[in-house]
Amino acid sequence: MRTSPEKERIGLYFGTFDPVHIAHLLLAETAREAIRLDRVVFMPAGVPPNKLKKKVTPGEIRLEMLRRATADHPRFEVSRFEIDSPGVNYTVDTLRHLKQRYPGGKLFFIAGSDTINDLPNWYRPQEICRLVSLVTALRPGEEVPDFDRLEREIGIRLPAAVRRQIIPMPLLEISSTEIRRRRAQGKSIRYRTPDKVIAVIEKYGLYQKKARP
Repeated sequence: MRTSPEKERIGLYFGTFDPVHIAHLLLAETAREAIRLDRVVFMPAGVPPNKLKKKVTPGEIRLEMLRRATADHPRFEVSRFEIDSPGVNYTVDTLRHLKQRYPGGKLFFIAGSDTINDLPNWYRPQEICRLVSLVTALRPGEEVPDFDRLEREIGIRLPAAVRRQIIPMPLLEISSTEIRRRRAQGKSIRYRTPDKVIAVIEKYGLYQKKARP
């Protein structure tokens, strides 16, 4: 039985998802189960500040891949908020929107330890930490984020629960970069991303190495 909307536990998973792959989906499902989330909202980036100089697949296509990849999971959702937002997307602006959309819900920000450690460099990190509860996805061999340093540099006391919300992830060496590279080399990407995503990649001819004129 679903929790009432006023008390929902909502996981937020931000990323470029270019393309979405098996490790993304496994992380979301592992987090959903570990911290008892009522839903996980995937938030594909529109114009991410850290990738202004990089070529990114058009947002509508990344949305299509995500929607196909998550269509059969009743607790997964895909938001187009950042895709539709003009200009550069800052996470804090998106979180303000989500807080208004789910006024009584508890928001959990799911990210890798590298992202959590980098939070002091983000725009308005204090507000981010007030709007959401941080959840760290920890890969084998990675260290737990230095929460004491984060508190000093951000200037905020993190809730005790944040230090417990560490989700061990299985070793799965799959990345969007690797998938794009393999595709450009004409190698198989099967089992690295769902077949429904591969169908979209082939439909638009994504990530193929362009022939010289």
